[in-house]
Amino acid sequence: MSSATASAAPTLSQILGQIDEDGSTALSDIREKANQELSSFAQLAQEQLAQLDISMPPAISLISGDACRLKLENRHPQAADIDSWLEGNLVLTRKFKEVEVLYELVRAAESAGELFPESSCFHIGLTSAGPIAYFEEQHSL
Repeated sequence: MSSATASAAPTLSQILGQIDEDGSTALSDIREKANQELSSFAQLAQEQLAQLDISMPPAISLISGDACRLKLENRHPQAADIDSWLEGNLVLTRKFKEVEVLYELVRAAESAGELFPESSCFHIGLTSAGPIAYFEEQHSL
């Protein structure tokens, strides 16, 4: 792995921040960090959307797509503009992935020993009432 690639991928300690000397961190701290990063993601997205005159409602539901890019999951009257905005938006994609990792950690800790379907997909919904993050099983058509 090149040093440029290594520096682009955040480490767990960079995402979580403070880790105890024994290498542990409290679930409540991870949950709080996940919520903070979700809010930060939503603020970044909303600032960028406002610059493009893309409005909410309706809500915008984002998921990870192929080739490490985000994609719009729901129907929106400005879908073409949203798709253009998402294309190549590496800052937003990286922020999305950081939020996803934190929510994965919370999910795994809260459901220790439970196996999750491989078709499970992480969503961030941007709404006029605030952001939401959730996992949903994807069904093939």
